[in-house]
Amino acid sequence: MTSLFRHITPVPPETATGQVAAVYDQVNAEFSSIGPAVMMMSPAPELLAPGWALLRESLLAGSVPRRHKEAVAVSVSQVNRCEYDIAGHMVFLELSGGGDVARALRRGDDPADEDAAAVVRWARSTGAPGSPAPGAPGAPGAPPVPEALAPEYVGTALALHFVNRMVLILLAEHLLPGGMRESDTARPFEGAPIARAVERRRSGDGLLLLKDGEAGPAPAWAGKSTVGPAYAALRDSAAKGGFLLSEDARAAVRDTVGRHLGGYLPADDGWPATSLDALSPGDRAGATLAILAALAPDQVTEDDVARWRGDRYSDHCLLHLLAFGAMIAVERVEAGIGRAPATG
Repeated sequence: MTSLFRHITPVPPETATGQVAAVYDQVNAEFSSIGPAVMMMSPAPELLAPGWALLRESLLAGSVPRRHKEAVAVSVSQVNRCEYDIAGHMVFLELSGGGDVARALRRGDDPADEDAAAVVRWARSTGAPGSPAPGAPGAPGAPPVPEALAPEYVGTALALHFVNRMVLILLAEHLLPGGMRESDTARPFEGAPIARAVERRRSGDGLLLLKDGEAGPAPAWAGKSTVGPAYAALRDSAAKGGFLLSEDARAAVRDTVGRHLGGYLPADDGWPATSLDALSPGDRAGATLAILAALAPDQVTEDDVARWRGDRYSDHCLLHLLAFGAMIAVERVEAGIGRAPATG
């Protein structure tokens, strides 16, 4: 199992207890068997539970047909170049009746249906390299859907922006989901995800997995939907990872992510020297990891992790630091989405 993962050792389903076991049970019943993209967060239940709750309450529950939201999931994953999530959500898009849209997205085209195409263009704009900063002309704004339905689209996009980043860091390079249907025979790893029946799930059940006090104030864009508390819980839990850094290091991370918003961080443009030279060596290593998690998750190396981690920090700590960086990027995306009113 460990060859499927990088940097962490997950909790196997057969030994999971407490909050981790509860998440595994709900995922297994409603979404897929327990695959690497779920298990990767298991050393930090405080991140696993709200991360799953956000995905569930936005993508699986609610009023919007699943195929429309799977198109968002695929489009965001394509922008982030996350092949694992592209492959998995492409199958769910097909299973939910979006075969024509899936074929268009595979070709890199807009769907023929203009409503679907507008949603896909919006999803791509939320994090595409070169996209405008929040509030600037051409920034994505809210999705082109009725306001009452917007939280499901926004939540799905933000969930995938977070999950994509963690997948690119924590799962083995070139790993793809295995057999996604019961009839599939080729499975590149034991326990490969098998898609559950694509049907609408009851809103709110994901929130039952959160412990008291895990959900702070919900964002305004979420209205009274169950997406809001799930997002707030993930946001607040990820923010705790910032306390593994000094105040100066946290500021350097936020500044660097803000300056590189909408693009991938080049490996050779000198950003560590310009952004982090004033920090101590220990803070510099941690800040580097957080910045890479936000802007270039596929560039995180074993050396980057070891340089910060040493023999001091656990998998739990590492996940929180990575989540801190990833969520800074997600919050920047959120700020852009929240600027314009939804249509309809």
